Amino acid sequence: MAQESIFRIGLFFLIVAFVAHRGYYTRKFGQNASAEAGAQPPGPATSTANLLALIGLLSTALAVFLPRWMDWAALPFPVWLRWAGFAIAALGFALLQWAHNTLGRNWSDAPQILTGQRLVMNGPYRWVRHPIYTAFLLILGSTLFISANWCVGAVWIGMTALQVAQRIQFEERLMIDNFGDAYRAYMQRTARLLPRLEITGT
Repeated sequence: MAQESIFRIGLFFLIVAFVAHRGYYTRKFGQNASAEAGAQPPGPATSTANLLALIGLLSTALAVFLPRWMDWAALPFPVWLRWAGFAIAALGFALLQWAHNTLGRNWSDAPQILTGQRLVMNGPYRWVRHPIYTAFLLILGSTLFISANWCVGAVWIGMTALQVAQRIQFEERLMIDNFGDAYRAYMQRTARLLPRLEITGT
């Protein structure tokens, strides 16, 4: 029972840390230079993702504070897999911070082209074009293992996957429009979310 409490407390602080980290950078760079290309307009996918976020917060709160209410969605995960969830989350936070440090003032909360923005291709961007979104999937995907609850995990993963898919599509169009052939060449060398595995013969 004590170990279960650790997982519940860990799940709570995971979500708090994610929201706090995002809020910190949004506030820090919220007064960035004006955008040259407008942010992504809201649409059905955005509304769906926002609804899933609310459901995710509610289901997480129930799993943390009223766990019996979420027993119907419990998964029989072994303890080691639930601890592995923390390792996955830690990896996600490390990648997220690395990507933020690399981008600096080239980052904005919504996909848009900022005045004076440059094409960043170092740090994690050397291998993947969207490491921040990879980090989001790792962090929020870890909730499935930590909570051992398919409802909690599915909602967070579904919300994140939906947001990431629509953001990448819009963002890459903006980058091509702004950086042209330089970004097209960059796309040829990199993957979207996971590094490419190059297997060469011996």
